[in-house]
Amino acid sequence: MASDSVSLARWWRALCAGEIVSEASLTEMSTFYDNVDIDYGLGLMNPADGYAQGVGHMGANFGYNSWAACLTEDHLIVVVLTNFDADIWDLGRPLVTAALSE
Repeated sequence: MASDSVSLARWWRALCAGEIVSEASLTEMSTFYDNVDIDYGLGLMNPADGYAQGVGHMGANFGYNSWAACLTEDHLIVVVLTNFDADIWDLGRPLVTAALSE
């Protein structure tokens, strides 16, 4: 799948607003179960785990990385895309921190 940051932000806003799936489905998808590395639900996880409450997902494929989340308590959407090999966790944290400090 290929996308851009604006399209991903729109998608995550709609999903977290209950416009894509029902509230019951969204609640079930975002009920996280303890895993070894990160809490994970039915297709969703909290990519901001450890520094913000949210739901989202991350992805990577041959030189491309993505990180997107709805920060549920703060009603913010954060999307990070990169085309270089980087730790996407380290790229997302400063954006979330900056957004939450405003």
